[in-house]
Amino acid sequence: MPPIRPARPDDAHAAGHVAYETGFFGTSAARYFPAPDLFARLWVGPYFAGGGAGLFVTQDARGVTGYVLGSPDPHRYRRALLRVLPGAWWSTPPLALPAVTRYLLRAARHPAPHAPQDRYPAHLHLNLLPRARGQRLADPLLDAHLGTLRTLGVPGVQLSTTSENRAALAAYRRHGFEVRERRLTDLWTPWLGHPAEHVVMTLDLT
Repeated sequence: MPPIRPARPDDAHAAGHVAYETGFFGTSAARYFPAPDLFARLWVGPYFAGGGAGLFVTQDARGVTGYVLGSPDPHRYRRALLRVLPGAWWSTPPLALPAVTRYLLRAARHPAPHAPQDRYPAHLHLNLLPRARGQRLADPLLDAHLGTLRTLGVPGVQLSTTSENRAALAAYRRHGFEVRERRLTDLWTPWLGHPAEHVVMTLDLT
């Protein structure tokens, strides 16, 4: 079984599971977002609904263990997000709504910085379940995704992470990404116990 392959439409559910189980600094997002289906629809759904390109997954005998997801064009991504939003809330348990609303309001009050979209229109996310870490799978995932972006003629790509994510930062640096901006954010303070340093990284592709 090859460890890395292009994502298929039927991988959306498994990718959503990976996103949720790694959505809080590599651990489960349940701590702040007790609605796994909504989380998956919001943070993974658009890439499988026409907003993504260069989607690849890792797998083992038990199934999908990680992914790289991204979009080459912010307008394309926003159109896909609008397609998934109408049905995103249907399966959200009512008891989860206060916690979900709290997070979404905090995210609106503490927006992440971004690099200029005219120079870096693409963005990506890379996540691996714990059992897939330590195998250097991030490198071939990034190689495959960045190769797709170059084939599409995308001028540059950006990503957002935090200084807490040291392994990911090292992987991105190996592929030529550079830190463009650092900013302390209080977004995660209620759950993390302290502010986090938001890091924006960019890579020129042309």
